[in-house]
Amino acid sequence: MRADVDKLLMPLRGRPVVAWSIAALERSGVVDSIVIVASEHNLEQLAAMIATVEFALPVDLVLGGPRRQDSVGSAVRYLEKSALELVLVHDGARPLVSPELVRAVLDAAREHGAATAALPLKNACKEIDGNGFVRRSLERAALVSVQTPQAFRYELLARAHREGLAQGAVVDDDAELVELLGEPVKVVPGDYRNLKITTPDDLAAAEANLAP
Repeated sequence: MRADVDKLLMPLRGRPVVAWSIAALERSGVVDSIVIVASEHNLEQLAAMIATVEFALPVDLVLGGPRRQDSVGSAVRYLEKSALELVLVHDGARPLVSPELVRAVLDAAREHGAATAALPLKNACKEIDGNGFVRRSLERAALVSVQTPQAFRYELLARAHREGLAQGAVVDDDAELVELLGEPVKVVPGDYRNLKITTPDDLAAAEANLAP
């Protein structure tokens, strides 16, 4: 982001980015509580944000780990005694997620055990080698670009994280940990507005999408 402020705490129309994400989850009507996973460098700032912003749902804060999967694993362990049926995993930097998409992913996880939002690819897709040369072209129709939210039956996600940790698996998302168990993951049509803020251009796009 080329900024001194963590992207989750960057102002977006007068509110921190992550506050918009939390508000979207609240509007879905199917989320009971929220756990924010923080890194060591933004733990204090996120704690201050939680203390000063009024939310409709309980919001807890958990210290994560060096990788995304370590951080989600920390949240899964934190929720161990909550007797949850389903758990939703969402990027705090996706503030434009719609309540309809949240509900659709949770409904699919309730039926199939695991689900993720994803979009079809618009452009041709090629695999390249370490030197930047095309290795092969991939069939675009069989590929999707994965988003969050992702949702899981709690026990399935907890088992996936336990076994992934034991096996030393390194993955890009929680759905991949479930895939490694041989369990199916249902793909739910995503939303092009559900962008992840990674660059200054993404922040500008989010600003435009939130325009009245």
